[in-house]
Amino acid sequence: MILYIFYHKDLKVTVIFIGKEFKYKKFLQNYIFSKYEIEKIYFFDSVNFKIEEMLSNETLIVVNDKQYSTISKMIATLNNDSLELKDGYLLPTKTILYETNSFLIQKDENLINVIKITDFIPNILLDTEIYTLNVFNYDLQTVELFIKPVFESFKIEYTLYENEGGWCEIKFNKYNDNLLKQLKGFIPNLILHNNIFEYLKQKLELNQEKLTFAESCTGGLIASYMTKVAGSSNVFDGSVISYANRIKAEWLGVDERVLEKFGAVSEETVQQMLLGILEISSSDYAIAVSGIAGPTGGSETKPIGTVFIGVGDKNGKFQVERLQLNGSREEIQYQTMMQSIRLFIKFFNFF
Repeated sequence: MILYIFYHKDLKVTVIFIGKEFKYKKFLQNYIFSKYEIEKIYFFDSVNFKIEEMLSNETLIVVNDKQYSTISKMIATLNNDSLELKDGYLLPTKTILYETNSFLIQKDENLINVIKITDFIPNILLDTEIYTLNVFNYDLQTVELFIKPVFESFKIEYTLYENEGGWCEIKFNKYNDNLLKQLKGFIPNLILHNNIFEYLKQKLELNQEKLTFAESCTGGLIASYMTKVAGSSNVFDGSVISYANRIKAEWLGVDERVLEKFGAVSEETVQQMLLGILEISSSDYAIAVSGIAGPTGGSETKPIGTVFIGVGDKNGKFQVERLQLNGSREEIQYQTMMQSIRLFIKFFNFF
């Protein structure tokens, strides 16, 4: 047997083996370790919910036939997804790419490749070039109606879903200029980018503008994602995590009477948070969020998952939305971040 190995040492990968036998399969281990720069390696006898904590970067999950359906269901659940039958394979509906015994899916900003080992090693898809089209102005059904005939005419497979921010993402792995031209004829303002924060950085940099954040329930999550982008210091000077009411009042200038009358989780408070952060940061734009991420703190009028997101600019243009989100504390925080990005892009026509 001739084995061709292609090296991708610029890609750092966490490898998770699930199955007792993989501890002793040295050929398999050496094959995988020779392809990538390995960040971390884990061995499990069976599917363990600790795996969720390990999905912090590009991840390859190697499973046997016995564990395959369980890990597929777990990955789908972690991604607020479900399973469906595709060409005889049970896969998460948000699967970007799949081949025999191998599927690729995205969780947050990270790619996860699950491969099932039988009598051969399936293709590893982590290094496959993936393209993302972001659609903000149409719902899922309308987007599907527009894009399906176009992708079919070019014989390019795609995955379409609504992400946690409430906008549609189209994933595909074959770039074609004519395909994009036709799609833009049906859907204006398409954003072709895999990382929406990197897109914002590039757009702001082009306009020589800056963005700031005033975060309460997200605890700095939005700023964290922004600063993961190289060169973000050109468009982001800093932000305020105004978790306590005292900080909202003293640092952002939120009127204590507003806090007392309407509460920290309110349209009025978020609008004043925007005014305050714009003043102290001298930025061109601001995003502010305040909400109840749980698992405690809800009330009859403001249950867990109640969130207010707001965007504003230095010219006094503002928009605040109330949302009712579902999920764990971490899920609500992530949804809040993504929903605020959606509002910012749509309200300021950032296309």
